[in-house]
Amino acid sequence: MVNNLIVAHCQYLRLIEWAEKEARHGGSVMKTIALVAIPTAFMATSANAQSQCDQYVDQIIAPKTFAQAVAALNIPTPKGEFETTAAYQARVAGSGETGPLIVSKQPEDRKYLEYDADRQLFAVKSYFFHNTNFPVWETFYHAKNGVEAGITYNNIDVVISETETVTGTYESQNSYGAKATVTKITRTYEAIFDRKANYKETLFPSSDVTVGYFPMEISQAQSFKSQVRIAFVVSPKSPYVTRAEFSYGTTTVRNPTDVKVNATVLNADIQCALLMDASNKVLAAFATR
Repeated sequence: MVNNLIVAHCQYLRLIEWAEKEARHGGSVMKTIALVAIPTAFMATSANAQSQCDQYVDQIIAPKTFAQAVAALNIPTPKGEFETTAAYQARVAGSGETGPLIVSKQPEDRKYLEYDADRQLFAVKSYFFHNTNFPVWETFYHAKNGVEAGITYNNIDVVISETETVTGTYESQNSYGAKATVTKITRTYEAIFDRKANYKETLFPSSDVTVGYFPMEISQAQSFKSQVRIAFVVSPKSPYVTRAEFSYGTTTVRNPTDVKVNATVLNADIQCALLMDASNKVLAAFATR
C-alpha cells in the first residue's frame, strides 16, 4: 500500500508539472484542473477496491499458465441428497484450489505501454491487458451450463490465448454451381469469464483507456518494456470450467472457410491485473472491480 501511495504521489507531482506546462502554452484551464484532480480523487474513491491488489506490489509471484490453473482446480460435485450442509461446505473447503489464482498472459501489444521520457513515467493502457475477443455467448450457449453471457463485447472477460490452425481443405459448391476450395480452421481459445457486463461496464472500473501510471528511470525503461510480464488475480467460481466445441460462421464462396471453435473458459471473479518485471516482481497492480 505504501509503495502505491508513493507511486500515486509521483504521478500526481508529474501531472501537476504537465498541467502547469499546458497552462503556460495556452492549454484549457478546465482541462488542466480536471487532469490534475484525477489522482487524488482516484485515491479517495478507489482505495477499498485497490487494497486487495496492493498486497502483490513488490512481491515476487509464481503465476500459473492457464492450463496449470485449470488443472489445479479440484471441482467439487454438487451437494448430495443425504449430505448435510455442514459436511458439504467442509468438503468444498478442502476440495483443492478455488482461488485466488494468479494466471499469466502474454501482453497484447507493448505499444500500449507508453513511456514518457520527459516525465519518466509509463502510462499503462487497458489494451495492454485485454484487447482480444472470443465468441462468448456462443460458447455458453453450446456448453448449456446455465451461465448468462452477453454478446461478444458485453462481458467482463479476458482472452488468455487465441490460436488458429489450418486442418485441411475440401472442394464445395453452392446451389448455383459456383465452386470453391474451403479451408478448414480450428480456433482455440483460452479465456477467463467473470460475468455479463452492465451497460458501459468494462474490465477496469474507469472507462478511461489509461488505467494507471508508474515511474521508472530512463536507464531501466527500455529493457523493462521488452521483458515486461502480466498476470491476472482471479477467484474461480461455479461452474469453474466451461468447455465447448462448435462451428462458427457461415461457409460461402466469398468466405470459403469452415471454422470450428474449441473454447476452454475459466469461470472466475477477475480481481486484479498485475504488471511484473522479468523476475516476476510485481511493479504495479490495478483493480478490476
